[in-house]
Amino acid sequence: MAQGNEIAISVKHIHAYDAIAATGSTIAAAVDLGISQSNASRLLHQLELYLGVRLFERDKNRLSMTREGLQLGPEIRAISDRLTALKVTAKELENGRSLEIPLRLAFPASLSVTLVPRLIKRFLAENGPVRIEVASGNYLAIERMVADGQADLGFTRLPSPTPGLREEHVLPSRNICVMHRDHPLAGQQTLTVPELKSQHLILLNRERPVRHELEALFYKQGLRQRPAIEAHSVGCACALAAEGLGLAIVSELLAREYKTMPLAFVPLKPDLTVDYAIVSSDRIPLPKSAAPFLHYLREWA
Repeated sequence: MAQGNEIAISVKHIHAYDAIAATGSTIAAAVDLGISQSNASRLLHQLELYLGVRLFERDKNRLSMTREGLQLGPEIRAISDRLTALKVTAKELENGRSLEIPLRLAFPASLSVTLVPRLIKRFLAENGPVRIEVASGNYLAIERMVADGQADLGFTRLPSPTPGLREEHVLPSRNICVMHRDHPLAGQQTLTVPELKSQHLILLNRERPVRHELEALFYKQGLRQRPAIEAHSVGCACALAAEGLGLAIVSELLAREYKTMPLAFVPLKPDLTVDYAIVSSDRIPLPKSAAPFLHYLREWA
């Protein structure tokens, strides 16, 4: 058979061959494909011209494979299978349900062991299989991961010193006092700085901006004592307080993830506000799977 290299072969030719090979008839193949019988025959003829060999012998209304067709059949069917898989993958990508493109999250330790697993469980149950990567670190590390494209969504404290970030959702909070539920001050409606004198305080380490804000507030109101314990995460501070080791001053938003512990939560007066944000890179598009996860985060806050 003469070569037909000038013929442009498309997906339709591969699907037509696949259907004809399965049914042994251009008529049956046309029904399966939803095209006319003449169109099915034309597609087969063009494919044969392109390959330069006859793939089927015509015997009245029945087609049977030629020797060349038997040899080339598995390769043509492999192309058909790959095209089908490609279409499925593309649909998964469009729906944000692909295992090929992960949803990469970066959260502080206090949330990566509490909130994040809970939201991921809901996400997978409601959105199907998606590969997820979870990283943890301090706020600056999280911001760098997002800005450098190593994470899609990150949780940080505002204001952010890192350029190249977009605020997807702002989460306002305030600092509160957290203590064991049997602590003498646990029944208070609010607590003021003077009432914290002589208490064993658990504060976040000095690298945190909120620590400096707290110490400035303490200084203005005459509180000079050093913390009994310094913690490197809100989760750690809450766990220490739950053991009766002191009174922690931490973010209400993060502390409420530890409400199952034997803790009491009392607002600190005057209010010392703190804003957090879910951030993404302002130069890298979010994967489609990020949208429902953002929705869950907005519900949480």
